Amino acid sequence: MNLFFIILFVFLASASLVVTVVMLAAAMQTSPQARIRKRLGTLVANPMASQRELRALLKDSSYSEIPWLQNTLTRMDFVRRIAMLLERANLDVTPGVFILLSVSVGIAIMVLLSIFGWDFFLSLLSGLATATIPYVYASFLSRRRLRRFLEQLPNGLDLISQGLKAGMGLTQAMVFVAKEMPDPMGTEFSVFMEEMKLGLPLNDALKGLQNRMPLAEVRLLGTAMLVQKEIGGSLAELLTKLADVVRDRFRIERQIKTLTAQNRMSVWVVASLPPAVAAFVSVVDPRSMQAAWHSPVGRTMLLAACGVEILGILVFRKLVRVHI
Repeated sequence: MNLFFIILFVFLASASLVVTVVMLAAAMQTSPQARIRKRLGTLVANPMASQRELRALLKDSSYSEIPWLQNTLTRMDFVRRIAMLLERANLDVTPGVFILLSVSVGIAIMVLLSIFGWDFFLSLLSGLATATIPYVYASFLSRRRLRRFLEQLPNGLDLISQGLKAGMGLTQAMVFVAKEMPDPMGTEFSVFMEEMKLGLPLNDALKGLQNRMPLAEVRLLGTAMLVQKEIGGSLAELLTKLADVVRDRFRIERQIKTLTAQNRMSVWVVASLPPAVAAFVSVVDPRSMQAAWHSPVGRTMLLAACGVEILGILVFRKLVRVHI
């Protein structure tokens, strides 16, 4: 192939990776106000929008700024799951742009590896693996934010409880938590309160919070607020007990991690042996590894070994992980 096209494809692949990393990093620097403004952007041209239109806008997500693409993406279930994942990860990027970045990076890597003489099947697998990197990154951010939210929840519940005992209303106490608590709890409660101010009913706003933060403790909080609204009761005492339950859960979880530390270390030692042996053989006898890599049977065996290695790690993690 012409050297010019090789250089062009290399540049496009590198640019795709750089753009993906930069856009995902920039999307992390969002705020609750930016997320609300983004969802209300279509109302700017119509300041006299009705309350019904406002509620419909707050319930629906913007998947793309292109109308026909928006209509197409809203019919796909996996796009809705991606949109919810981006909400949980607090990434200020539309699902349409996210999918476009993933597909473009995967295609660029596949074409680049094909240019450098890789087998089509291996190039395709590498492209598919690369295309999943943004999704894996967003999933990691989502799990980390959920963990941080759960860690901040006892302190936030204590603030609400103390505010109620001091004579504040529930809305005032939650606004105080939204202003004082850091991300992610402050951010999610800010979005919750902004939706309430813009006219979304309490039940719908709580469902949105529970969808963004799918935790049993958040469901209990929502149930307590709805019960308190309907029939009254001591919400402050209930929130205090819920905070104590979450703290006890973390205490037990730390004890379990301490008791299973040896088993988890054994898992990683066993899992690291095959890559270490492969690296050792590559240094001591590089010809054997090159012969295995250039042979179709050898490549199949290496890929099968990598698959079994990954499967073993997942099984080991499942065995040593204890859910509370």
